[in-house]
This record gives sequence, C-alpha cells and structure tokens, in this order.
Amino acid sequence: MSAHSVPTPAPRPLVDPADLVGQWVRVNEDGTVGLLLSADRAGWTLRTPTGVRAGQGRLAAEAVTQRTEARPVRRRLRAVMDDPGFPGRADLDMLDLQLAAHP
Repeated sequence: MSAHSVPTPAPRPLVDPADLVGQWVRVNEDGTVGLLLSADRAGWTLRTPTGVRAGQGRLAAEAVTQRTEARPVRRRLRAVMDDPGFPGRADLDMLDLQLAAHP
C-alpha cells in the first residue's frame, strides 16, 4: 500500500457580508458577480449587470480583487452603460476603483 498526499483546498477566510456592502463580490455558491447592496443575517441583495438578485440567510461571498475574474462583468456593464434604467457607468467606475485598490 502506498501513501499519496491529497491536496486540500485553501480555506476561504470568514468575512462578515455586512463588511462587503458597497463592493463587487463573487458569491461562493454559484460564482455570480455583482455589487452587494445590502447584507445582514436575514438576507442580502446583489445588483448584477443582468438585474437584481436577492437571497435569504447569510451570504458566503468574497470581494472581487482580480481583473481576470472581473472581465466578463466589465464587458456586460459596458453593454448596458447607456441604459437610463441601470447605473452601468457608475457600477463600472466602482468596479474599476475596487480593482485598482488591489493591484
């Protein structure tokens, strides 16, 4: 019998979702990326380029810090920048500022 090491994924840091409000986040559950509008123990609200998404319970998410994970979102935001019913330009500016803070 031979022993092989089994790689284990790095544990994700536990972050209070309320601390991420106002930031672009990636939801751990399904990989959705959006601007976190609100979060508490009861539920959360996330604005994505395709609309608003809400959920109940504690949100497991992490801040978007790399340009590679933001590329598809930036593309969608540029496509809706001129939509008067969606704050695409402001959201794109916020995403760019957040990415600049994490070089």
